Amino acid sequence: MKKVSVIVPVYNVEDLLSKCLDSLVNQTFDDYEVIVVNDGSPDNSQNIIDDYYNRYPNVIKPLKKENGGLSSARNYGLKYAEGEYVLYVDSDDWVSSDILEKMYMAAVRDNSDIVVCKMFSVIDGRNIEIDNDIFNNDCFKRYILNNPSACCKLIKKDILMHHELAFFEHHHYEDIAEVPAFCLYARHISFIDDYLYYYLVREGSIMHQTKYTDSLNDIFDSFDNLINIFINKNSFKKYINELEYLYIVHLLHAASLRFLPYEEGISSINKICEIMNDKFPNWSKNQYYKKMNFKYKIVCSLIYKKKFGLLKKILRIK
Repeated sequence: MKKVSVIVPVYNVEDLLSKCLDSLVNQTFDDYEVIVVNDGSPDNSQNIIDDYYNRYPNVIKPLKKENGGLSSARNYGLKYAEGEYVLYVDSDDWVSSDILEKMYMAAVRDNSDIVVCKMFSVIDGRNIEIDNDIFNNDCFKRYILNNPSACCKLIKKDILMHHELAFFEHHHYEDIAEVPAFCLYARHISFIDDYLYYYLVREGSIMHQTKYTDSLNDIFDSFDNLINIFINKNSFKKYINELEYLYIVHLLHAASLRFLPYEEGISSINKICEIMNDKFPNWSKNQYYKKMNFKYKIVCSLIYKKKFGLLKKILRIK
């Protein structure tokens, strides 16, 4: 058994894959494997994977499958993981040379099932700190409030093997659908203050959409799935404040702003407002939301009051 399995889904990233794999084969850690899943990529990615396998046969484990999307590739790679812990890395991103050493040492030191590090968002060559970590003395509440990305977390493989935590296939917003619920299966969670993961922001991703697409509406199913996991684990009431905050940040604020520029998206914003009114009618009194800045609150308030025209003028959206 390896100590860590790194799972890297690959699709159409021939220009970026080498940088990702270079960062993974040059770790200061020595007991790990890198499972590279070619998700039916039509470009030159497989030749790059073969080259790294030939040079690093004791580290790289190459897999191939028909195209099924990011979630499908993650789920497929997990089946072949031999590590005690798993780290997901997207193939257009890269990591620091000591990410595995630091995260695994923290897991052993604290006897943790999950270890969370911080991330850089890389935009036009600039590293921007993603700092939405809300400190809470309760490590489980802090985890739920943290960045929901699967890629900045070292996770005990046993947790990921639970059926209800499999990533949604053929679906966007896969991380928010399950990742916050990982904590329900953990005994202890650790946090590292170091920025060890580099997330490349690319045009055309679902998070940075430049035109309307129905896939934006996948977020509704993702939140339904997340809430159902907490309900089924009898944990909804225990973490209601934290879940309410996730709805405010990722649905009321972020998703609404992605829908706002498009006429087709207005009905989806109306749906968001109905969901907030139904599930969290007192959301504006949320203890974490109260700490947000004035501009953030104004945006949320105008969305909830359906003042879309005024909000577009303020944000200069045509």
